[in-house]
Amino acid sequence: MEGQPGPGQRRASGATEPPERRPAERPQGLRVGAVHGVPIFVSPMALVFAALVASLLVGTIGNRLPSATDEHVLALSVIVSVGFVLSLLAHEIGHALTAQGFGLRVRSVTIHGFAGFTEFEPEPPSAGREFLIAFVGPAVNGVLAGLCWLGLLAVPDDGSIGTVLFYLGFTNLTLFVFNLAPGLPLDGGRVVVAAVWAIGHDRLRGQRAGAYGGFVVAGALVVWGTLTSSDGFGAFYAYLLAGFLGFGAYQSLRLTKVRERLPGLSAGRLARRTLPVEGAVPLGEALRRAQEVGATAVAVIDRGGMPVKIMNGLSVDAMPQHRRPWTTVDEVSRTIGPGMTLQAELEGEALLSAVQRVPAPEYLVVQHGRPVGVLAMVDLVARIDPAAAARMVSSR
Repeated sequence: MEGQPGPGQRRASGATEPPERRPAERPQGLRVGAVHGVPIFVSPMALVFAALVASLLVGTIGNRLPSATDEHVLALSVIVSVGFVLSLLAHEIGHALTAQGFGLRVRSVTIHGFAGFTEFEPEPPSAGREFLIAFVGPAVNGVLAGLCWLGLLAVPDDGSIGTVLFYLGFTNLTLFVFNLAPGLPLDGGRVVVAAVWAIGHDRLRGQRAGAYGGFVVAGALVVWGTLTSSDGFGAFYAYLLAGFLGFGAYQSLRLTKVRERLPGLSAGRLARRTLPVEGAVPLGEALRRAQEVGATAVAVIDRGGMPVKIMNGLSVDAMPQHRRPWTTVDEVSRTIGPGMTLQAELEGEALLSAVQRVPAPEYLVVQHGRPVGVLAMVDLVARIDPAAAARMVSSR
């Protein structure tokens, strides 16, 4: 199954999504190896899901092999469940190697529960590459399903090997078909994105179409689970998948709306007028000077006049008025670390990607090596997602 992260993506089991949105990292779990330099992680949820699959298969395989012992049936069930996890992994490695082949940086592959995620950046630069990266994952499952069916021609289908091949073939066929359902965050949704992008020469329109397709697929799963599931677990699983896809589609649509606001936004245009002061200046005095000159940010400078720290708005807000005359600016400022300096010319998705790589409340903006101001994260968020900016301000 699939899931989708935009500039880089992380997508669920067949969802290869660019990591352009990285509000919080997914838990990666245990590193089990690497392929072509790409680290592979397996989360504890994947092991729990594998155990669940094995337990569900015991009864089915037992009915298929009535003469087999309980231990033998359990062993076959475990083999099939492990094969399912390996099929998810093969799917994601297909995404990863294809992305690498196009020169994209693949950060990791993670198997998490019933889904896998491949994280890479930046986004594919063309509709054709978007299509190929998305399609290769399900294609790997299609090939594995075909190999399993070919194997069934050479062995008895009512034996142990035939049983394993049958269920692995069915599993991979299901992954192939389901992942190509035409809605984000599934790979099929990325295929829709690529198709609409290629026809209309508009990536964002394609992403919007893929997101709406995700809502349709989620709704279809709810209907299917209600009408066809003869047991409570089947319906629950269908509803769980529908919720996963519906949430992923919502996130994709929200991300598309955010990206529609990015063109024209640059670090230089968003930079606040900044007052340079020495670190020993009392906070109250620095705020008074800033108000006099119309500055809305304060930077601590060294003896050479270069900013070394940026006053942190959250720390200032938390400081009681009566303590401000006795607190230095240095005490409520954050050191300008790696990634916290932005070029004034940085704009659009490049700007968004830069602040997502190194999250911080404020950034120093420079032009031709000279400081020109401070970019407050709340100002950037206000331009691309006003509601989120309002929540940021209200929580301060």
